[in-house]
Amino acid sequence: MDTKTLEKIGFTRGEIKVYFSLLELGNTSSGPIIKKSGIAGSKVYEILEKLKAKGLVSETYNDKIKYFQANSPKRILDYIKTKERELKLEQEEFTKILPQLLQKQKSKSEQHEVRAYVGYEGIKSFYEMMADNLTNQDEYLGFAFPEQAIQNKFVIHLFDRYHKRRAQTGGKSKILLSKNDGLNKIKLSKSLHKLYEFRATNFPFPSGISIFKDTVATFSWGETPMLFAIKSKGNAEEYRKFFYALWNKVT
Repeated sequence: MDTKTLEKIGFTRGEIKVYFSLLELGNTSSGPIIKKSGIAGSKVYEILEKLKAKGLVSETYNDKIKYFQANSPKRILDYIKTKERELKLEQEEFTKILPQLLQKQKSKSEQHEVRAYVGYEGIKSFYEMMADNLTNQDEYLGFAFPEQAIQNKFVIHLFDRYHKRRAQTGGKSKILLSKNDGLNKIKLSKSLHKLYEFRATNFPFPSGISIFKDTVATFSWGETPMLFAIKSKGNAEEYRKFFYALWNKVT
């Protein structure tokens, strides 16, 4: 007989062998079951308990000897219906916790995110987002913009506007620039923003990169300026370490 249907329902091959043996043997002790099914005695007792739990085997005692008997195969239909009811209850219980699981997935996905902001309006929206999330515990670290960006009035206005809001919260900012970068040095030295620091170094570093919270922003100042923001705590920490390694070498 093909046993695949019973296996799909949830019966193991061992359970099927023991049950089939009982159907043929009738009321019997464990010895004949072990012999007919070909399954070891210790395993047979374990399987019989599982079949009892499924309502397919009953047991009696005769002269202190335990006898087993297979219940009608129709009980398998009862077992299937019981499983259906249990699955329905499980579905209802799972539906209750599904919103929590979806929220966890959302939170996890937000921990690692890559976004591109295109054009001046796109870059503006990024700075506004940063400003909206400022606290006095935050620190903005920046590798100085290239000369092309510093000469752009829109960029300077955007930069100044952000740092004015940052200063109002008490958050700190550090900017690292090259000692040969006279234009940036002039601009930063004239800054009136509170809690604003800058240092000049001879060590090479990538320009146009900012680190804020868990986000590293890389600027590209081509014909159409773009900003690539990578939100990743680990990545931000590595950039932060690199920044401070150069910052602390400046005397």
